[in-house]
Amino acid sequence: MSGFYPVKGFEVSALQNSLLVVPSVSLANLPQLTADLLITSLDLKRVGWIGKGDTVIPFAGLDGDVLVTGGMEVYGKHGLNIYVVQQRSPTLKIRKEAHVTLLRDFLSSVNPSFVLILTSINASEQDDAQLLTSHQHILPPSPPMSPYISKLLSLPRLQLHLIDPIQSTNGTSTYPPFLPSAGLTRRMLVALRETSVPHGAIAAWCAEGDNRGDAVEFTRTVLKFLGENVELKEPLSWAGLFGSTEGWSGGWGMDAEIYG
Repeated sequence: MSGFYPVKGFEVSALQNSLLVVPSVSLANLPQLTADLLITSLDLKRVGWIGKGDTVIPFAGLDGDVLVTGGMEVYGKHGLNIYVVQQRSPTLKIRKEAHVTLLRDFLSSVNPSFVLILTSINASEQDDAQLLTSHQHILPPSPPMSPYISKLLSLPRLQLHLIDPIQSTNGTSTYPPFLPSAGLTRRMLVALRETSVPHGAIAAWCAEGDNRGDAVEFTRTVLKFLGENVELKEPLSWAGLFGSTEGWSGGWGMDAEIYG
């Protein structure tokens, strides 16, 4: 299995024909926050890593009593055919192509039943119609019908009336659409379109700030897509995520960098 390093005791064959949720590092880190909630709420455990961590900014820290890293970690659990990828630090600018290739090759080797990409885009680009919904789907042209595609089609299709300067000069296709502040999402969609991997994306409109509520709503949408009805649980690492829960500290607490 390309670029995958399992934890001891995990059978990599369990990834075959599974549903993988892949957050794309984008505006407000909303997809990563959503992945955090999915991992905790579904009680998923780390089953391995994708790559050696050389395409992202080095990072390590504790989430409770568990060491987490900035590399791409994969989470799942026995009896649940759902796996969540988590990337906790940004992709190195000089390694963007290598990062996308690494992820594409891994997903291709897994032979999943479906890959769901999570991304976030700049709410300032919404028009009046898009203000009615926070979450919209992105699908390649003429995707083969499946239960997963049907679920995505229950969400409105993302329609942006923006012109990518590169596309406007070379006349290339408008898929993937121009996605403001969505990081490597477009590159990932292009890479997956070149494979036989069934895939689609859910985009969430947001603005940078206290995005805890945005993450909760995004997670509920994803859980509905996954067909999982569970109580949402925040990870221990979220303590003080957007400052003190007791209000402004006056500039002396964990909220100082945000509000001070």
